[in-house]
Amino acid sequence: MRWQRGSTTLLITISLGAVVLLVVSSGAVVLDQPSDPLNDEVALQPGDNPYAYLDENDELAVDITENNSNLDNEGVNPDTFAAQETLFYITYDGNQSAEAWIDHEGTGVSFIVDGEPIESESNAIRLTSEKDTVSVGVEVDTRVAEVAPGDRLIDEISVHARPANSEAIGDADNDANSDGDDDPGTVTTVESPESTARNVEILSLAAGVETEVDLRQLHVGDPAVRLTDLMFVSTNSGNVEFEVRGTTDPPPETSAMPLGVDTLGYYTVEFATADQPINEATTELVVDRDYLAEMEVNPEQLAVYRETEAGWKQTKTTTVGTNDETVRLRVASTGLSAFAVAAERPALVPVEAALSTDQVAAGETLTVTVNLDNNGRAPANDVKVQIVTADERELVSDEAATVNAEVGETTTESIVVRLNSTGEYNLVLTGPALEAGSGSSGMGTDQLIAQSITVTERPDGETGTEAEGASSINTPNEDSADTSVSGETEVGNDREKVVTEPSGIDLTDIGGIALLIGIVLTTLLLFRRVPR
Repeated sequence: MRWQRGSTTLLITISLGAVVLLVVSSGAVVLDQPSDPLNDEVALQPGDNPYAYLDENDELAVDITENNSNLDNEGVNPDTFAAQETLFYITYDGNQSAEAWIDHEGTGVSFIVDGEPIESESNAIRLTSEKDTVSVGVEVDTRVAEVAPGDRLIDEISVHARPANSEAIGDADNDANSDGDDDPGTVTTVESPESTARNVEILSLAAGVETEVDLRQLHVGDPAVRLTDLMFVSTNSGNVEFEVRGTTDPPPETSAMPLGVDTLGYYTVEFATADQPINEATTELVVDRDYLAEMEVNPEQLAVYRETEAGWKQTKTTTVGTNDETVRLRVASTGLSAFAVAAERPALVPVEAALSTDQVAAGETLTVTVNLDNNGRAPANDVKVQIVTADERELVSDEAATVNAEVGETTTESIVVRLNSTGEYNLVLTGPALEAGSGSSGMGTDQLIAQSITVTERPDGETGTEAEGASSINTPNEDSADTSVSGETEVGNDREKVVTEPSGIDLTDIGGIALLIGIVLTTLLLFRRVPR
């Protein structure tokens, strides 16, 4: 079978426990190695791997089967995932910028450039005289494809290339450079200088008609948060230019976020001509679930805020699609400016603290009672707070307090504190949902709740052990010589005390010891003389 020039066909067959990738294509290349020309400026070239090569017709072929003599195995097993980072190259030898992408209707196969799919016109990659070569990888996941040995995953793919601002080349069926088809006379061009920026030009914009712009997975700060589409209605017609940019840091000259708003990223829409009359606007975002889990954010906590003259205001944000990998949001606003993608969290603000005492002996406890306001945007559910020393960050609370408070509610918590070393201490409340107060957008700000806690030494004096030992010693009395049994018992007790407390004996006790020894000897002598 032969394929038309300008298209690339991919056959993937599973048989005998192997995944078979067979790519045959036409193209043109600029590198100093043999290549497969797609047209005069764009070409395909095998990557540095055993799978890709030029066949006898100088067409790119990729073969991952037992039929490939370059392989020592039979390819990728069914019910598994396989990836090749650089399967082949797309190269460019033109003076103007160009775009390239891949179309296919396969299942379980993705073509990737820089970690992103290029499988539609909206996800096209940009080629320039400076960036004249890109590597195309492939991912095959037969776990998501309901296939059996012998099934074919892809019948055909097409590689397209075109100048960035003119009709497509290498694809006779592609009819225009427009990303949208809102009006026959409207032409939309989207340039992607980097992953966090899109330059948009719209010619012959129609007034009162919704214009849609595909932003091609614009990164909103983190790559896990992406802006996919922008729709707006203008009251004016004509030509429009604007830039859409994603950032991690807040845009310049914007106000502080409200309490309890934890930002994940920002995006701005800035028109070349100020005061564009936009009646309504809608943006769509995609957020990876793995990223949400890493940030400890539930999808229900997601919200988008827009910067207005009165500060950041929450926009109407709706979840329009979810799956195991992503959450899709739709944001409606009355205009376009700066936006913040955020998670709404509790914000606990200490408003009053009281101590059971401001002076305590080392090792003893005191109780700190704290009133906390939840001024955030979400309830506090089982939030842990503890107390540490301000300087050394030493944990001094016996147990963490568990805080539960609805939005706008005040709760009172009592925390037992134990300081084991003498000195002056300041105490700080710490926890994941504490806020410093109005105007702060940071999560987990420590709060000073007490100053000048004095810890003294324990009171001087005996511990009681020696005094009790001394009082238990029995001194012999006059009756001890008359009763041999009790006298013997008394002597035994006294002797035990002497052994266990030798430090209590001094020279003045020697006469008493001699007297005791004499009593013992006399008692034994009398006992031996008792008639039997």
